[in-house]
Amino acid sequence: MFRRTALAAATALCLAGPAFAQKPQPGAPGGSPGGNPALRMENATSNIVNNVYISLTSQQSWGQDQLGANEVIQPGANRPFNLPPGDCMYDVRVVYQGGVAEERRRINACTENVLTLPMAAQRLSR
Repeated sequence: MFRRTALAAATALCLAGPAFAQKPQPGAPGGSPGGNPALRMENATSNIVNNVYISLTSQQSWGQDQLGANEVIQPGANRPFNLPPGDCMYDVRVVYQGGVAEERRRINACTENVLTLPMAAQRLSR
């Protein structure tokens, strides 16, 4: 009788196993597209941010300035950026007043939602 109970329990666990398997998180490295990316940029520098470019890692160009012609990010301020649902991997380029730029590549915007400036990545000159 113990064998039948043990066999039944083992069979039940084997059949239920796939139901308990974890699915990969959307947008996680190696995961499929379908995440909910978002970024909030915090300017912890003493410099004004004039331009912010955010593009999918798979794109070759930066695209349009996310701040537009009339907006800046003041020192100590923060600003959220809404990104379209789907892919999570983004590259970010920030241009400070005076023309100094900073870039950070391969940001997972589905898991890393806050970018604090300076980004401690590659600092570029004019």
